[in-house]
Amino acid sequence: MSTGPDTQVRDQLARQRTEMANERTLLAYVRTALGFFIVGVPSVWWLDQPYMRVLGIVALTAGVLCVAVGISRFMTIKRMVADDPGLLDRP
Repeated sequence: MSTGPDTQVRDQLARQRTEMANERTLLAYVRTALGFFIVGVPSVWWLDQPYMRVLGIVALTAGVLCVAVGISRFMTIKRMVADDPGLLDRP
């Protein structure tokens, strides 16, 4: 395998695409969490039915978990890409 300038540029571009895909995935997690928050906040604070409060608490909890999973996944993949220079060479 050659390590010429073309290969280095291709590898750098592949790494940048991987980093951008990781960022888009994090944003998808955040967008999903915001949806849960949009359902949860009015259910807990403004609606008086008990079952709606339960729905709101479940939605808020799901939103927090969604953000936590997204951030955890983002950091894990970011570390993997940064720590393993040959990560993108694998099939």
